[in-house]
Amino acid sequence: MRIRHSLVLILAAATLVTGCGSSSGQEAAPRVWEPDDALQRADKALGREAGDGRVTMRGTGFLAGGLDKTLEAGGEGPYRLDLACDSEESPRVTVVLSREGGSGERPFDVACGTVGEVTRLNLPAGPALTVHVEPTAQDDSPPAAVLSWQLLTVDPAAVQGCPDALAGCPS
Repeated sequence: MRIRHSLVLILAAATLVTGCGSSSGQEAAPRVWEPDDALQRADKALGREAGDGRVTMRGTGFLAGGLDKTLEAGGEGPYRLDLACDSEESPRVTVVLSREGGSGERPFDVACGTVGEVTRLNLPAGPALTVHVEPTAQDDSPPAAVLSWQLLTVDPAAVQGCPDALAGCPS
């Protein structure tokens, strides 16, 4: 009997010392935002959203450095630009699109932090598109947001919603 009683006391003490068990009073640590994990989540979201489209260009970047990318969108059929953002700090990012020789630029809000949410913008074939995001870093802090994008060609019959997000569509 003395051995059993001593064994129970030893196990209880070991549990307290190692921090195991619920008697330590410590809460589980919150999930830490990791850039590599964020990149994987954003890319995975884009992969689910490709549908029948054919990816012509794809990229990912940290928003701390901003984004300036020119995308070729010539040819016959329509395009779709898919954007996925993952962030621990920002609920959204503003992406500005314009066309070479076009009549201006248009901002679009892209949701961040919502795992798996993709913003889709339909665009007709035409001159090259410029995608711009202002840098977010104010200091030497590590990146806390990523933006993944892909430009796809789509069948004209597969275009849903506004056929030209850049020109705008009536509500």
